[in-house]
Amino acid sequence: MEDQSNSDHLNSSMTDLMTSLMVIFILLLLVFVHRTAGKDAAVTDVLLKRLRYEMTPQGFSEQTIRPDPRDRNAILVIVPDRLMNFQAGQSNLRPEGETFLKKYIPDLAGVLCSDQFRSSIESIEVEGHTDTQPYVGHSAEESQGLNLKLSQDRSMVVVKNALADLSGTETKRGCFLEKLSASGRGEQDQEATPDESRRVILKIRVKVVDAAPLRAEVQ
Repeated sequence: MEDQSNSDHLNSSMTDLMTSLMVIFILLLLVFVHRTAGKDAAVTDVLLKRLRYEMTPQGFSEQTIRPDPRDRNAILVIVPDRLMNFQAGQSNLRPEGETFLKKYIPDLAGVLCSDQFRSSIESIEVEGHTDTQPYVGHSAEESQGLNLKLSQDRSMVVVKNALADLSGTETKRGCFLEKLSASGRGEQDQEATPDESRRVILKIRVKVVDAAPLRAEVQ
């Protein structure tokens, strides 16, 4: 009887110990997640501030460089004055769009590829978009597929031009090759008018787990 009692007591103690260890593990995990999320948000905020500081003289504003409302760790860069918008059914950049990229992509790369931010950035995504106008002689589903392809073509032409505009700057171009990607969103995320919807935007995403400390804050 005494042996049975000791065994029951031991089993109960082991159960209590395992429960306590599990609780401690969960608490440590929650602390880690909280600190990681806070750090990522801090990096994103510092990068946002620096981008606005550096790019405002080039015609950007708080509305054209802003946090992504769907992703706390991402920043949207929207080229002002519709310079990165497209003609209906076309994927070639307008001359003013080409001029803008040639002039300002090096400045943008200077921030994103600096020692302060490069290791913290996960990706620089070029998102292409279209309007919802159907293609003549095609069904709604076929038109959506064609618009998806068109949006991908638009994003790719911006990627190619951006890399070409960084030719001769090995560090910046290498950084963009490492981080840059093209994505077609098709008819998703429509703007107020078809002309505004036919666009390309940049989405800069900070790494979810970033172990590299920032070297300096923006003053």
